[in-house]
Amino acid sequence: MYQWIVLIHVLAALAFFMAHGASAAMVLRLRRERQIERNKAILDLSNAAVPFAYLALIVLVLAGVIAGIMGNWFSRGWIWTALVLLVVLWFGMAAYAQRFYAPVRKALGLPHRGQVKQSAQPASDAEIAAALQAGSPMALLGFTFVVVGIILWLMMFKPF
Repeated sequence: MYQWIVLIHVLAALAFFMAHGASAAMVLRLRRERQIERNKAILDLSNAAVPFAYLALIVLVLAGVIAGIMGNWFSRGWIWTALVLLVVLWFGMAAYAQRFYAPVRKALGLPHRGQVKQSAQPASDAEIAAALQAGSPMALLGFTFVVVGIILWLMMFKPF
């Protein structure tokens, strides 16, 4: 049974990264796009993938915790370290999204920070450009890659 739970954990991770890949691609494309309607479409595509990504993340965490209990891994430090890193990454991404993407969505006239309806009009081209340039997507992607790599290393090698 343990191997089936690990398989579910790995498949959920794959599903999460597939769904979240839309957001990663959006990060790379958004700053280079100059047409307002295309930027709106890019952000909408990313938003459409978020519910599936969160569902996969919940399954990933639950299967990981179950596998950790079944394998008696919670007596080891690596699993706790991996969980802490996952929480740091999760909250870090959420904070970045609020700080960067909410102002971009607002500038584009899209719903932002809990709004349901679209704003009246997009901001000026200069304001949109400033909002788009405010973030550091490559730093975010690099940080994410490193943290996920460390989590993967911890799970595979179980060093402590």
